[in-house]
Amino acid sequence: MSNYNWVKIGEMMQKLIEDNTIDFNEEATYCIMRRYNPELPFSFDRYIKTYKDELGVDFVQRKEVLAKIFLNYDVDTRLKLLNYLLYYFHKSKVNRVKLKELENYLDDNR
Repeated sequence: MSNYNWVKIGEMMQKLIEDNTIDFNEEATYCIMRRYNPELPFSFDRYIKTYKDELGVDFVQRKEVLAKIFLNYDVDTRLKLLNYLLYYFHKSKVNRVKLKELENYLDDNR
């Protein structure tokens, strides 16, 4: 298997997304993540509202909600999602240095 630290991978992906809000934002990322779990609501805002109600809080950070969804996937699905996002990262204008850091981390920890 792999020695991936999935939290670290999620943080590295989040930095790529935050740095390129023209091509990516939380809603677009949620839609991509939804491909791998069609049971999620179509509306990210609706999911967030339900999530806040479950936690009994008034505020959650959108990136934390995305991280929770990502970490709930099994390893195989995480790898598929990661591959899909890497494809889009390469098509977009994300920071190439940060993208290479992510790819190197993935290769080094296989």
